[in-house]
Formats: sequence, structure tokens, C-alpha cells
Amino acid sequence: MGHEHSKYGERDHGHVPYIAQKTQVGRAKAITGNKAGATKLDIKLPPKATRTEASDYEFIKSSLINLLLFSRLDRVTAQRIVSEMYMLPVLAGEILIQQGDTGDAATKLFVVRSGKFEVLERRKDVMFKVNTKERGDVFGEISLMYDCPRSATVAATTDASVWVLERDVFRHFVQASVEDEKSQVQIFLNSVPLLASLRPEEKMKLVDAFQEEVYAAGARVICEGDLGDKFYLIKEGEARVLQGDKEVNRLFRSDFFGEQALLQDEPRRATVNALTSLTCLTLDRRTFVAVLGPLQDIMKKEKSAEVVNQRMAKLRPQGSAALRRPTAEVLIKNYGGHVAATAAAAAGPAGVAAAAGAASAGSGKSRQVMCDGHLDEVLELLKGGQKMQDEHRDHSRRLVLVEGELLGEGAFSRVCKVTEESTGRVFALKRMAKSAALQCPDHVFCEQHITRNIAHPFCLRQYASFQDRYSLYMLFDLMPGGDLMDVLVAEAKVIKYPVPDKNSLRKGCLAPKMKMWQGLEESMSRFYIASIVLALEYLHDNSIAFRDLKPENVLIDAQGYVKLGDFGFAKMVETGGRTYTFCGTPGYVAPENVMGRGYNHSVDWWTLGVLMYVLLTARQPFTSPKTQDPMEVMRRIVDERWPIKYPPYMSEEATDLISKLLERKPVKRIGMLQGKARDIKQHPWFAGFDWEGLAARRIDPPRKPKESDSAKRKSELAEAHRGEPKEPPPATAQEMAEWDRMFRDF
Repeated sequence: MGHEHSKYGERDHGHVPYIAQKTQVGRAKAITGNKAGATKLDIKLPPKATRTEASDYEFIKSSLINLLLFSRLDRVTAQRIVSEMYMLPVLAGEILIQQGDTGDAATKLFVVRSGKFEVLERRKDVMFKVNTKERGDVFGEISLMYDCPRSATVAATTDASVWVLERDVFRHFVQASVEDEKSQVQIFLNSVPLLASLRPEEKMKLVDAFQEEVYAAGARVICEGDLGDKFYLIKEGEARVLQGDKEVNRLFRSDFFGEQALLQDEPRRATVNALTSLTCLTLDRRTFVAVLGPLQDIMKKEKSAEVVNQRMAKLRPQGSAALRRPTAEVLIKNYGGHVAATAAAAAGPAGVAAAAGAASAGSGKSRQVMCDGHLDEVLELLKGGQKMQDEHRDHSRRLVLVEGELLGEGAFSRVCKVTEESTGRVFALKRMAKSAALQCPDHVFCEQHITRNIAHPFCLRQYASFQDRYSLYMLFDLMPGGDLMDVLVAEAKVIKYPVPDKNSLRKGCLAPKMKMWQGLEESMSRFYIASIVLALEYLHDNSIAFRDLKPENVLIDAQGYVKLGDFGFAKMVETGGRTYTFCGTPGYVAPENVMGRGYNHSVDWWTLGVLMYVLLTARQPFTSPKTQDPMEVMRRIVDERWPIKYPPYMSEEATDLISKLLERKPVKRIGMLQGKARDIKQHPWFAGFDWEGLAARRIDPPRKPKESDSAKRKSELAEAHRGEPKEPPPATAQEMAEWDRMFRDF
């Protein structure tokens, strides 16, 4: 298993103790009840805090309106969010934000109400003043999206006050607003007889396909006799219907017109004018066909009950099966390695007790601990080993793993090479500290469940999982070839390419050559991208969104084939469902992920477009002009006016496919249309590609892994951890009891 890199999302909660002396904000918890659709939250305010008054609303709104996350909120949602903000006084000299703060201290946005603040950054142990904040200024927007350490210190230079917005409050109301809006449109669609043959999940797709259009009072929406291909649902306002000069009907909220346009071009039978300001949700026939196919074909089909996908059945959790499985011994040996190699399997508190009471063997730098493991997993891994013979019956339930080199690390996990002693089989062992995993246990269990049940040649497989008193472990395929980032670093180069300018065109001269980065050759990239398409197609067919596709998470085996690895952000998303968590890596996240308005596996096709761009150009599409500000990158991602620049050496077919993957409206994105992944496979960039041969691993990889690909990275990693303590940090009895309770089913 290749190395991991720090990512942002639910599971990246820091575990740094909160230092109350550093700030007056305190540890206010924003939400005590978080049910979608609720309109009021109970907030426990910190000392000296005051709730928002109605008179402050316009001031706060004017301060927030230009922020990325607030720019597209409707008026009601914005008002609900602002009403839950609270005022906090800050005395002169007090620190409001401390550079490096994580956890609860990094989950708030601030609007300056009064006074002045200075923004300080520590550079080489020296504090530099980089900015000032006064009334109406806002800071901390990125804290509403994901966990990352505060990038600067903010201190009051005068007596001051701020309005505070908690991340959970913001997310709660945005999600409630989106779900309410989507449910209303679904109700509207249920009233349209022409669409009665659509299944619920098909109607949900249409919900995302509608565009909002606003007409001023007196404006003409459609004209009698004109040809049209657009269907209208009235969201707000009133309209009247005319045939000739005679008014024949009035239309109000939830009424619809123009539905026959979804079938064919035919003259409009009436004129529709806006009587008041009119907001309509519109859907054109071309979009309808791209998303669902021709309506005529759908209407011909017999409406049948939805068939449950058999593959989904085996991927769904089956209760606490971990507690019912027989146990076996797991022994992990560590010979002077980088971590303490104790392991206990998922047998609940009994397994932890066994680990605690086990006697250490060996001497010197060698350590080993006997623990409990799952019998079925142990027996499966020992097939063909000498310990399965009758004369070694006593050892047939013991799995012995010997740790080797450190392969990689993530935000709170490490991966090392291990060898099963009796068979000689090698694996990758991922270790996660319970103290960090406790911040996001759902992600841990989801990764364990998904990787245990998936079976695809281009997806990483999990063979066993177990735990000791301090850590969780998962045993994976070993991917000795590193990852796609290693390949890109090895293959990328600076080239000189002719780029015509005005002078050369005017004079008829040869175009001057400019230096530019080039990534992998397109033929090599095509092999890797095609493999990922097959993996994503499999995951999506099983209702799994991967959610963190990037070069570091595409691992390479000994032959040169790739597998999707690190399923820490993967999530089951049922047909027609959506999830709201911001997660992924800035620069790769999809627009619908950034805005927090709900998404599904659409984000994977977006990140495939980013990955393809990165492989071909050796740079990211949204970081040029160069910026280190993640909020600026995400503004570019959601801004439809911000153009993506393609290098001149990239083929037209590659440019076209990337542009279709980086479609900002998910419902129009290739991979999300009626043909799903088939549309990508049939794109001209893949013309003549042997998809069946790739799926059967009959195609020779274009590049064989080299020892030098990841040697430097591994060496730096080993050096960084040389001499660190082998024993885990001490934990209180209360902390360990909480770990036992949370991970007893692991």
C-alpha cells in the first residue's frame, strides 16, 4: 500500500488540547439537536456572549454577502444562519485566534463588530504583522468547510467585539435548506401527469437538472405559435395564460406549463406572461434526454418495482458480526521498527484485555505481543502455510506478522510492510491511533466495511482487521510500486513548445518556443485513467462514492497495474441519495462539494478530470495563476466564468474529455448522464482502446515500477521517524474505556 498524504474532511480533526488561556472564545457547542428541517437550534454560549439582535442582521449580512459560501444562499437560509450568531467582546491585548489552533478552536467564522485587530504570522520564530481587521471585516471562512490549523494569530489592539458563527450551525441550515428545496421540487414533479412513469430515483435526477429563471412583472415567458423545447415549473409568483387576446387561466406556485416540449418540437398552444415577479424552474428537452433518455422510451416501459442490486446486499453492514465470529491468535513482531507492534483483534473488550495481559517475548530491540484475531480471516491467510499441517495443529489459529519498512503515513495513520511468517506472503499494514480515529469513527468503520467486501482488480483489498489497546489495524494488498505521484515525479519534464504570438503571426515567422511542464505521455495516462474508470464504475454500481481521488491514492502493484487505495473517505450513497460532508483535497474537490449543497458519486468524475489534467500537465488546473490560498482555489472551482487553461501540446480529444469531466453542473457532467461510465469509455480519447483486455489484465502496463520511484520518499520518511518513542503516549482510564466502547465491533 502506497504512502498517504494529509487530507481535509470529517476525519481530519486535530487532537491538540484546547488551551483556554489563549482565547476568550471558549468552547461553545453550537448544536444540541441537529435534525434536518429544524429551524431553531439550542446554543450554549461562552461567557460574555450575546445572541444576534434583529437590528444587527443587515450589518452582518452585508459583511458576509461576498463570501464564497454565502453568495448563493437564499434570503431565508441566510437569515436563519445569522440569527444563530452570537456577539463576543474581546478586551485589548486578548488573542482571539492563535496560529496553529486546531479542533474546536478552528471551527468558527468571525465578523468584526467593533474595535481593531491585528493579524500576525510566525515566520522563523518571529511574529510579523500582515494585516488589520476593523468593523465589517470577516475572517475564518475556511473553518466553515473543514478542519485545518489556524494560519495566523488574531489579537485585539483595542477593546473590541465580534460576531461568531459556528461551523455546525452553518452546515445544519444549508443542509436543511437544500433538502427542503429538493423535496418541494419533487412534490411539484409528482403533480405532472406526463412524468408519472418516472421512478423516484429518476425524478431525483431531474431535480438537479432544473435551472432557475426569473421574469419581471409583465415579461413574456412563452409565446403562442413559437416552437419550444423547455418545460416550466413555477417556484414563486403568478402568471396568466392567453389564447389570442383572451385570458384562459392563471398559474401560481407549483403550477407547470410547456410539458409537451419534453416530447417533441411543436408550436406553443398559448402565451404565458408574468403578472408578478416570476421565478420558474426550467428543464429543456436536450438536458432531459441526456440525463434520462427520450421521454417517449420511458413512457413505453412498464413501471415495475425497483430491483434490489444483489451486489449491494453483500456490501451492506450485517450487524455486529465481529462479536459472533470465533477468535484466533494474532502475533505481530517488531524488530526495532518505527512503532510499537502490538495488535489485538476485534473481539471487543476481551481482546483488549488479552492484549493488556499478554507477556512480551524476545529481547533487545525485538518486541512481540500475542492477541486475539478473527478465526475465519486467520485461516484464510494461512492457507498453504506449514502451520496448517496436522503436526502443528496447536498453531493453526495463529497469524504471525513481521514488520518491515515504513511505506507511508497520513494525517493519523501509518502504513508499513509486513510478512506473514508461515507463508512468506507480504502485505501492507495500516495502523491508526485510536485517539485520532475517535474523532471520526464512522469513516473508520466505513473504510473497514467497504474494503472488506469489494472485489475488483483495480481496488485495494482488505484481508483482516484487528486492534490493540492504542491502535486499529487493517491488512491490505502490498503495492510495492508506489503511487501515481511517484510516477508523475519520475516522468514529468520541462519541454520547449512553439507558441505563436502576435509578432510571429504578423511577420510569418516560426513561432518562438516556450518552456513549459509536461506530465505523462497521453498513451501512458490513458492506461491509468482507463483503469480508474473501471474501478469507479464498479464502486458506483455498488452505491459507493470514493470521494478522494488524487495521484497519491492511486497505488501501483509490482507489475505496473493500479488500484484505488485509501478508502478513508469512501461512503455508501444509495440511489437518489446525497451526502453533505465537505471532504477531499483542496484543488481536487468538486463544486457541489465546496458549496455544501449535497452531492453523490458525481464528485468522483470531477476529480477524475482533475487527475487527468494533473497527469498530463504536472500541475493542477485551478492553482494557476499560482496561489497558496485554498479559498481562492475553491472560488475558482465554483466560478463558471473562471476558464481552465489547457497547454498547447494537449490533444483536442484529451482537452474535450477533461472539459466534460470538469463540467460544474453535476447533472451535465460526463459519467452522470444516461450512459454513465459508458459515455467516458466511448469518448474519442479512448478510440480503439481494449477495455475488455484491461479488465482481464491482458494489456501490458506502459511502465514497470522502478526501485528509484519511491526510494527517496521512503528514505525521508524513515529519517523523519528515526529515534521516535516506540511506546504510544499514555492514556487515561477514561479515554481507554471510551475507545473500548467505540471500537468493540472493529
